[in-house]
Amino acid sequence: MNPYTRAPVARQLFVSEPYYNTIAVIDLMVVGNSPDQVFGFASVSRIGSSALNLPVDLTPVHTDMDNANCASNSALDQGSDFYVANQGDNTIVRMQQNGTVIAIRRVTVNGHAMEDVTLNGIAASVDASTIFATFVDPNTGQGGVLAMPAF
Repeated sequence: MNPYTRAPVARQLFVSEPYYNTIAVIDLMVVGNSPDQVFGFASVSRIGSSALNLPVDLTPVHTDMDNANCASNSALDQGSDFYVANQGDNTIVRMQQNGTVIAIRRVTVNGHAMEDVTLNGIAASVDASTIFATFVDPNTGQGGVLAMPAF
């Protein structure tokens, strides 16, 4: 292989599967010819871990900033870890794309466990320094957004 040739960019879709405690990794392929190209399904694999407990949302630690026209704040940068919001135990897991768990943090408010509310969303700041998590009280329907240091 020519050392100056770049490997093709892997196009994958990471999807939380809360009721299976897994993350589906869907490999995508380009179908059709320009300008009528679309993504098609190539294959699927799953990440399973005892650290996953009703995983309801994912966000990249570092977002793809190489091409603002093709990437959004939910696109993983190449090799980036991702955060998983676990609704089952109100934890946030940092994982590598191969499923290796880097760290787990329990979400607390003023040092107290969030026993009456559940996590339901997660995002990271553009500079990767802050994690934002949304929560809701299932009894009242009221919720909010928490900001915490990234890890």
